[in-house]
Amino acid sequence: MSVLVIDVGTSGLRAAVVRPDGDVEALHHVAFPPSSPFPGLVEFDAAGMAACVLQVARAALADGGPVLGVGITNQRASTVVWDRVTGEPVGPGLGWQDLRTVFDCITAKSEHGLHLAPNQSATKVAWLLGQYDPGRERDLCFGTVDSWVAWVLSEGAVHVTDHSNA
Repeated sequence: MSVLVIDVGTSGLRAAVVRPDGDVEALHHVAFPPSSPFPGLVEFDAAGMAACVLQVARAALADGGPVLGVGITNQRASTVVWDRVTGEPVGPGLGWQDLRTVFDCITAKSEHGLHLAPNQSATKVAWLLGQYDPGRERDLCFGTVDSWVAWVLSEGAVHVTDHSNA
């Protein structure tokens, strides 16, 4: 049986229904460029991303028929934080190219010997939590884009990631 493949790229989203022999039955694409409110900052609208994922997935399934499963490929280290109860993002998604945490990375190295890079998700989630839930009072979920897409597709039933994204 076929699988639904979702590709969440840096500037667009694609969904394809792929048969067991590798042939593509249906393919749909929508542009989804990030925004850069300031040089070095790269953000995206996570709710808008969710809507676009659902749009291309529904279109591919309508043209390609039933599937056995879903595969997600994505921008590793792009980060989303969302409310577990409402399913709504609590701030912008931060792109893998975002540099706003570079000084946090330098501090971690000089004070603790940790080698972090701003393209990793750890400092991005710390920044988002500091901005949008500094008291750690909300029931929030964090994930890379694959986690966010799985959460959206499963209507909040699945919160997972692949080890290559973690």
